[in-house]
Amino acid sequence: MHILSSLSVRRATLGLALAGAFTLASAADFTGRGVFNFRSEAGCPFAALAGAGNDCNRLALDDPDTRAALDSAAHTIRFTNTRSYAGKTIVGDVLLQGSGQARNGQRVPLTFHALLSRSGSDWSVSSHAHSPVGDEFSDIRIDPYQVVVSEANNAERVVLTADQVVAALARPSLTARLANVLVQVDDNRTDGAKDADITIGLGLGKASKSVARARFRAPGAKGRELAEAMQQGNWTLELQALSGQIPRQVVQRDLFLYGLESQSLLQPLLQRGFHKNEKLVLGAVNGKGYVRYDGQQREFAGADAAARAFLQDSFIGLVLGWQQQHQRQQPAKAGANGR
Repeated sequence: MHILSSLSVRRATLGLALAGAFTLASAADFTGRGVFNFRSEAGCPFAALAGAGNDCNRLALDDPDTRAALDSAAHTIRFTNTRSYAGKTIVGDVLLQGSGQARNGQRVPLTFHALLSRSGSDWSVSSHAHSPVGDEFSDIRIDPYQVVVSEANNAERVVLTADQVVAALARPSLTARLANVLVQVDDNRTDGAKDADITIGLGLGKASKSVARARFRAPGAKGRELAEAMQQGNWTLELQALSGQIPRQVVQRDLFLYGLESQSLLQPLLQRGFHKNEKLVLGAVNGKGYVRYDGQQREFAGADAAARAFLQDSFIGLVLGWQQQHQRQQPAKAGANGR
């Protein structure tokens, strides 16, 4: 594997994130099941968590039969997979970080997420935008990547253009409606509350069904202090299922994406998904990480890395991080999923 300058590699099979700075090439080839981060020239949603390299863009390869080539100079990502699948199967994804200007003039972090699937030998792509607040955005800043897939006979097909990414970020709610992934977010904080606390529902208005609650606590830590607090201080990230209907495949993929699928304590969750009211907690006491699930707690050195990835990469994490950095405001009504 040839590694791009300032590239970090997050191997889900290790249950933690490994980061490194390299100066080998202007392009990178990725093989093997894993999660790989690369530099965002447009910036990261929470710069303190991304580190000096701004490595918050992401490539994920879900199986060893998928390969990806990243050309940062040409802003092109190429996926190759020659395996035939019996049914529609997610084989990889691309997540790009950027920002946009809301109508009130505030600059807001935005994320674009594309899932690549194979059915038989055919490729398909589904995509949506993440936004921590409900709005439409202008002055979109995001790295102008296009996504290309390899077809039979070495032919290539562009499945996603830089212009399509910008259009999706400008109107994320419309993008979500078209992708049928509309999510409702309720801000649970009462007056004076500082800890980020949200309830996530699926659907519109009164038809929305609450499926999860998420809370993040890092007392008094904002900006650069947040990274230091997560490395050396006390913090907790709590996810609670409010429904037993969260698809098991979604839970399994999240555990893969955030470096948790190898944790022995979480094997029941990996196998069957969430039961209603179950909680998964990552946290640290004086910088010593832990994972808690089903009434049990284990030491987990990768807690900080997993939580950082979740806060930056997932829609739920993006809203929690935004709340933690800002005073209470109108809740987000935006489209995304928790992956």
